[in-house]
Amino acid sequence: MKIIAVILTALPAATSAWASFSIAQGLPIRRSIAKFTEDKVPEDAVTKAAEAALMAPNHFLSEPTRMYDLGPEAVEKLKGLNEDKAKMFSGIPGWMIFAVKTEHLDDNGGISAKLALEDHATVACAAQNFMQSLAEDGVGTKWMTGALGIDPTEIMKVAGAPEDEKMIGAIWYGIPAKPIDEQRAPKRKMSVDDALTKVA
Repeated sequence: MKIIAVILTALPAATSAWASFSIAQGLPIRRSIAKFTEDKVPEDAVTKAAEAALMAPNHFLSEPTRMYDLGPEAVEKLKGLNEDKAKMFSGIPGWMIFAVKTEHLDDNGGISAKLALEDHATVACAAQNFMQSLAEDGVGTKWMTGALGIDPTEIMKVAGAPEDEKMIGAIWYGIPAKPIDEQRAPKRKMSVDDALTKVA
C-alpha cells in the first residue's frame, strides 16, 4: 500500500485526474457550477463524457438516452423563450440536453409505468456519468430543469427532438471560474448512518 501511495503522490496532476477526482479517494468531484470562464471546452472532453453517459446501467439494453448539444442559434431561441434569464443564458458556454426515448409510457403519455421508470433512471445515471467525466477533465457542470423557466416541451422543440422523447434535464457545462477541487459541496442534512441500513 505504501508503494501505491508513493506512486500516486508522484503522478503529475495533469495526468492523474482519476486520482484527484476519485469518489473512492473521498476528494472533491462533480460540483454544481454556476459561473464559467469564456474558455472553450475541449471537444474530446465532451465526446468522452458522452461515451461515459452511454455506459450507464440499462435494464434490457433499451438504450433510452438521447443527448442534444445546443449551439449558439439554439441558445438564442431559448433566450427568446425566457427574456428575463437571457443574460444568464448568455454566460453559459455549453448546453447538453438529456432526454429519454422509451416505448413504455403510460396511457397519458407520462413516465409512470415500470419499464418507463427504468428507462428514466438510466438517463439520470447517464447524466451523472456525463458530469463526472467532465469533472475529471476539470470541466464544471450544473443540472438544470424547472429553474430555466421554460416548458420542457419547448426546449425539446428547440433541440429538434422527436415528439416521443421527453426531456430529463439540461446540463450546463464549461470551464469553471473557480477550480472544481476548490468548490465546497453544500452540507447534507443526512449522514451515511442516516441513509444506510444494513440488513442481516
